[in-house]
Amino acid sequence: MTTAIICDDEPRLAEALRTQLKVAWPELNVMALGHSGGEALSLIAEHEPDIAFLDIRMPGLSGLDVARQLVDSEAAPRIVFITAYDQHAIEAFEARAVDYLLKPVKVERLAETITRLKASISAGAPTTVDQKLVEALRQISTVERKFLRWLNCGQGSEIDVIATGEVLFFQSRDKYTAVITADKERYVRTPIRDLLNELDPDEFWQVHRSSVIRVAAIERVIKDEVGRMRVKLRGTNELVPVSAAFAGRFRQM
Repeated sequence: MTTAIICDDEPRLAEALRTQLKVAWPELNVMALGHSGGEALSLIAEHEPDIAFLDIRMPGLSGLDVARQLVDSEAAPRIVFITAYDQHAIEAFEARAVDYLLKPVKVERLAETITRLKASISAGAPTTVDQKLVEALRQISTVERKFLRWLNCGQGSEIDVIATGEVLFFQSRDKYTAVITADKERYVRTPIRDLLNELDPDEFWQVHRSSVIRVAAIERVIKDEVGRMRVKLRGTNELVPVSAAFAGRFRQM
């Protein structure tokens, strides 16, 4: 039986991909889900899967970093990258015929990827990280990704310029996103989902569909008697709820 692992820092997306694979490839055994690059390496070492579906942007080690660490491994799985729209990475993958899935994963694209994977496995192709992937990783690493460092926030007729390093958390509010610092609350029109794509994933974590926190601002994580989590941030008395879909981020803390 063909085996796989899935690693995506958004647990609900990892679970959604597992569900899609169950429908499109019933014979595939998804052995485990992970939510960080470190977990991906541990799961690969533990399960030795045939395939690893890796998000290219994860806190700490990214999927790209995981692939780089597997370059010299004889037991490397076939790698399929998962990515939100990232033009530079996609161009590199397309140019080298490296498998990738674009979020949200479309049924047609997944079917094409499964067909290629089945053909590779049937042909007995080696699972070592090949030269095409090495070249794609090299191309991607030559361009440093620029993350958002400043926000232009409206306040009446004025605009406040706030450094992302001052932000405690972002919260979705109707048609706006609230930007909360230790001493003020301001607003931007950018939806929180779009804002996430511009923030450094090592510095900001989504903990709820409507909340994103700055990791360095975490003071403590509080768990109640039924297991629900809330995050206490430095500089505010507000407790930010953590939804079950994102609770896995804190299990290793």
